[in-house]
Parts: sequence; C-alpha cells; structure tokens
Amino acid sequence: MGRFVSGIRGLDEIFADLYGEGRAPDPSLKEELLQSVRAHNYVPASSEGEYAAAFLKEYERFYRQQQAGEREASVPSQATWQGIPRHQVPWFPTIAEDLCDGCGRCLEFCSSGVFGPADSGEVVEVVEPFNCLVGCDACARICPRRAIIFPSRAILRGIGRM
Repeated sequence: MGRFVSGIRGLDEIFADLYGEGRAPDPSLKEELLQSVRAHNYVPASSEGEYAAAFLKEYERFYRQQQAGEREASVPSQATWQGIPRHQVPWFPTIAEDLCDGCGRCLEFCSSGVFGPADSGEVVEVVEPFNCLVGCDACARICPRRAIIFPSRAILRGIGRM
C-alpha cells in the first residue's frame, strides 16, 4: 500500500442508496461496497481488504447516524483538507495484523480516536479511519512492532490533480 494515488468519490451516495434499500451494515457488504466504490475510483488490489474494512466502518457510522435521525452523513460536510472533503482523501492507517501484538500504544497515543481494540481483543484495528489527521503518521513511529502502515505522502501531493 502507499504507492498509488487514489480517491474516494461518491461514498455518501453509495451509503444513502444502501440505507434507502433498508440494508443494515453487515460484513457481507464489504465486497459490494468495494465494487460500488470501484465503479468511480481506483482501489489498489493490494489494499482491497483495508479499503473494504474502512468502507464498512464508515457505513456503520452512517447507518447509526441515520437511525438516530442525525442529518450528517458519514463524514461531516465541514470536514475538509485543503478544501477537499475528508472522505475523498485516502489518508488513514492500516494495521498489519500479523505484526500487531495489541500493546495499545496507538490507542493511548492517538487523540483522534482512529484506533480501537478488535473484537478478538488480541490486536488493534482502525475504527474511525477518516478521523485521522491528514499527513500525520506519528502513531506509526511509536508502534514497537511497526504494525501501523500509512500510504505514501505522494498521495497527498497528487490529490489536487485527480
């Protein structure tokens, strides 16, 4: 991951369509979300699993907000980076589960709530990917096992040219 420029366009519309069809978030939606996003976006084959997991997490949040009657979609409309809606900026960490030992340093370190314990409790997972501050990768530097991976900064340089 990290060698390709990618963007996430149309995510809110995909979520609204799923919600309109009465579809609750479910792990079985990962592939469908991935295919829907792929219709208008590039998703590196080597990162499909991470992207699908992030899309499902965001749909879960969107679904909860809709159920609660909140007006905001998956990412508040005022959340932008250099004028670009945050959900269109593919800057968030992924966890190499084979390296993560669940030490929790990232949980303690990140004040943006990006990380959370996995259901298994043995590793940490990215639970709020778009809460990650664009360009910040400090958590990767404090991880003793180097289990936190970020895309290349070249993605950020290329965003304006998409």
